[in-house]
Amino acid sequence: MTVEQTHFITDMLRGIRQDVADVRTRMTGIELRQSAMEQRLLGIDTHLVAVQHGVDGMSADMRRVQQRLELVDGEG
Repeated sequence: MTVEQTHFITDMLRGIRQDVADVRTRMTGIELRQSAMEQRLLGIDTHLVAVQHGVDGMSADMRRVQQRLELVDGEG
């Protein structure tokens, strides 16, 4: 192999190494964003459970009100 060929290969390997480092950096950023999104989705899920619990409570209250109104209507 000539000196020029060796330099060419060395330059190519340096370029590949830099590209790999860039990909790793981008992957780290992507992983951080994905983790943040997962945390946000968990928060939304927790919130939805609380909202559903509130809706269930309101539904039970509405059933009691309807039952009372029917009792009042039946006596009048």
